[in-house]
Amino acid sequence: MKRAFISLAVLSLAFAVPVFAADGGQPQQRQAPNFEQRQAEILKIMDARAADLQDERSCVQAAKGHEDLKACRDKHMAAMEKKRSEMKERGTGGGQTPPQGQ
Repeated sequence: MKRAFISLAVLSLAFAVPVFAADGGQPQQRQAPNFEQRQAEILKIMDARAADLQDERSCVQAAKGHEDLKACRDKHMAAMEKKRSEMKERGTGGGQTPPQGQ
């Protein structure tokens, strides 16, 4: 029984070592964008968010009653949901787009 177990362990190591060696042993490195690129991306995201909020603000200011306010909210929520689904499709999820090159 011990002999079979030892044989199985040696055999599994014999197959596992070449698999790990084929990987090169080095983790993949991401190339981080430089500071100016990341800063520009963040500012672009912030400008888009500010524009969305300004649109919602204009809608609320133009509202004449509760129904109009609800319509503004529904419109804003629908736009935000669309953006969330786009992020999920891209796989970014966290509310911000990842730096380019990753």
